[in-house]
Amino acid sequence: MDCLESSDLTHAILSSAGLGLWTIELDDGKPPRLYADKAFLQTLGLPEETLPEDLYNLWCNNIDLSYYEAFAESIEQMTRGEMSELEYAWNHETRGIIYLRSHGGRNKEYTRGVRLEGCSEDVTDQIEFKMHLRELAQYSDIANTLGDGFDNIYYVDTNDNSFIEFNAQGVVKNLDVKTCNNFFQGFEQALEKVVYRDDWDAVKDFVNKEKLLSGLEKDRAVSVAFRFFTDNRLVYYRLKAAKTPDSDSHIVVTLENVDEEETAKAERKAIAVRDMAVISGLSDDFGCVVYVDYDTLSEAHYRFDPVFEKFVPGWSKIDNFGKRLELLVNTVVHPSDREAFCAATEPAKVLEMVEREHMYFVNFRLQIDGEDIYYQIKFVKDENSKNHVIAGFHSVDAETKREMASLEKAELANKAKSAFLFNMSHDIRTPLNAMIGFTDMAVKNIDDKAKALDCLSKSKLSSEHLLSLINDVLDMSRIESGKVELDLNPVNLDENGDDIVPMLTSLAEKKNVRFEFVRHDVKNRYVYVDFLRMNQVVINVVSNAVKYTPSGGSVLVDISEIPSDREGYGMYQFIIQDTGIGMSPEYLQHLFDEFSRERTSTVSKQQGTGLGLAITKRIVDMMEGSINVESKVGEGSKFTICIPLRIQENPEAVEQVRFVHSEREIISFEGFRVLVVEDNELNLEISRDVLESAGIVVDSAEDGSVAVERLKEVGADYYDCILMDIQMPVMDGFEATRIIRKMFPDKRIPIIALSANAFDEDRSKSVDAGMDGHLAKPIVIAQLEDALKKFLRK
Repeated sequence: MDCLESSDLTHAILSSAGLGLWTIELDDGKPPRLYADKAFLQTLGLPEETLPEDLYNLWCNNIDLSYYEAFAESIEQMTRGEMSELEYAWNHETRGIIYLRSHGGRNKEYTRGVRLEGCSEDVTDQIEFKMHLRELAQYSDIANTLGDGFDNIYYVDTNDNSFIEFNAQGVVKNLDVKTCNNFFQGFEQALEKVVYRDDWDAVKDFVNKEKLLSGLEKDRAVSVAFRFFTDNRLVYYRLKAAKTPDSDSHIVVTLENVDEEETAKAERKAIAVRDMAVISGLSDDFGCVVYVDYDTLSEAHYRFDPVFEKFVPGWSKIDNFGKRLELLVNTVVHPSDREAFCAATEPAKVLEMVEREHMYFVNFRLQIDGEDIYYQIKFVKDENSKNHVIAGFHSVDAETKREMASLEKAELANKAKSAFLFNMSHDIRTPLNAMIGFTDMAVKNIDDKAKALDCLSKSKLSSEHLLSLINDVLDMSRIESGKVELDLNPVNLDENGDDIVPMLTSLAEKKNVRFEFVRHDVKNRYVYVDFLRMNQVVINVVSNAVKYTPSGGSVLVDISEIPSDREGYGMYQFIIQDTGIGMSPEYLQHLFDEFSRERTSTVSKQQGTGLGLAITKRIVDMMEGSINVESKVGEGSKFTICIPLRIQENPEAVEQVRFVHSEREIISFEGFRVLVVEDNELNLEISRDVLESAGIVVDSAEDGSVAVERLKEVGADYYDCILMDIQMPVMDGFEATRIIRKMFPDKRIPIIALSANAFDEDRSKSVDAGMDGHLAKPIVIAQLEDALKKFLRK
């Protein structure tokens, strides 16, 4: 913080006085932070770049456990606005235990939370000298004061390196420095014999006179911990040197057995490692983490969620997990969740679940200020300690509400699909009913040829409508699954497009609707486009316009090129305008939704799936275009479709694709021999009738293996063409085709697939298997005739 930055002079003054300044900030929703000036950081032995959050944790975690209760009370006292003074022990990384005296209070001008400010003084030397250096002038007093606490005490004159030794005992009896008049030389030689090799360099540096005195110029006391190897084990000792208050030329050097202290420190480090593992294992998004002994329900806490700290009185002072959960239930747990929460967090239940699953989750709601907040407790078993569990509290509010929104959306989608199936059941039954009814009528009137033909014609129209319903559903499914790709071809727009006009005109004339088709201002007519998909868009919108325009109305199709801001692309606008029944503003918002129709088929008496415009919108999106609608009930609708198309750079060098049908060519099939491979007797009967009525000689095979054997018998020149079903028992059409191609590598018998699989990827599979064409079932006689014309020529 800026307020703690100080000049070098101020820093030097504070440092020499052993004083450091600090500020603690405790804000809701943020981790605690400690800001310290250079003097205090130097006292703690911590780098200046330490982050405030980390500094707070390091400071708290290194307070000696015996002082922790007093420390917590001091923080609470300052938070209440009272001044506080505390003297406590702190674990310094290099110096070991140091003693600090802190003074501080609360800054009441700070409004974002709680800010505590104060200073700390290093009183280590004062306390230690009170313990064993109070009367250095009298050697006996020194011995009486310090003898019981140290194995060895040396009073050293740094002018002539002479010394007096007190209280030699234990392992240090081996340190015979009395035979040497120079303390530093003798001490080094004695220690080298017994110090553990890995620690020797640190000890050697410590007993070096120049380095030791240099260290004492900066600090009033310095120390080093090391290990002796004695009695077949390593024992921790500490060397410590301190200035004496009576003379600038004398120091006191002590040798102390600190094995219990260092062992305890190692245990604390192990606990710290465990603590960090606990916190890391539960991840940073857990606001409250406690380690619970389920034998007693006692706990050690690591983090506190500010939500609980704010709304649950005394939350941070609880040390029993059972009481913690009880307090939680009685304050902020949603009333409707309390009974289930108590059952789920009952100790026997928790232990049973973590024993079985290792992890156990309890979800519940908090009710705070009238708002429901979704929370979760994650229980994790401590594999190293029986009946010990880590419990982490964290908010799952955002993800739970997202899941609820997704679920609601899914339920709405299911309702829409249910409505669609309800309508589809009617729409499918309508043509089915007509097909069955008119077929029965034709049978009854078989002797009345005109009546029978009329019934069969109407039955055929109904079957075609049923096929269109199924095709729409399948088309939408393929688009939604991402299986539809645009087939871009070089096209001259002037030579294509008029092919659909007669069909749309005929559609309009049947309803006595005037149809007008206009194309103008098309400057860039050579483009790349999936023309069949673009026609599908126009046909879908126009047929809807005709369907919902009453007799005497009109439908206009206006096609033009408008300015484009995309380099290398033209923008082509299609306006379809009608004088039909129009649409309400409410329905316009759902116009392109799947399965959506403003009125049911029963009410509107118009058949359809509610998928036509949804398919149209998806195709326009695939073409990176846009579609906008203006409509008024009773006045009509206007669809404006804009599609960007890439302009051909050199159209003269590109063969343009034509999408118009040539005049139907009449040829004779008389005498040709065709093998029909089909496992379904009804389909075989239809194919046989169509082919034989054209004068073709028909043979049949019930699956691919029979067809292969037949060709082995008659040879490659016997049949002029093979019509091959795909899905058959024993051997399918793909496998049969591959075998036939291998049997006759020099003779390519035309093989045309007849399959219920009608998608582009199915056609590709047929070609990959070696087939020459692909026709989709149900068989359209005109398409079959066109395919036969391609291959059956003499």
